[in-house]
Amino acid sequence: MEGVEEGVNKGEGIDSYKRGIYIHGTPFEYSIGRRASHGCIRMRNKDIAELFDKVLEGAEVEVKL
Repeated sequence: MEGVEEGVNKGEGIDSYKRGIYIHGTPFEYSIGRRASHGCIRMRNKDIAELFDKVLEGAEVEVKL
């Protein structure tokens, strides 16, 4: 799914989908809270499994900092 905010996460050179930015678990849970990629949202595996059961495929997700 691509971003929906033109000039923020959608558009030439900044599209989050084309850049491969995803929400996913990690085998390196000790690194949560530290920068470890170029935009992915890493979550603890138990939390991503819980989220998977609650969110339908294709749902719009808003990320707030």
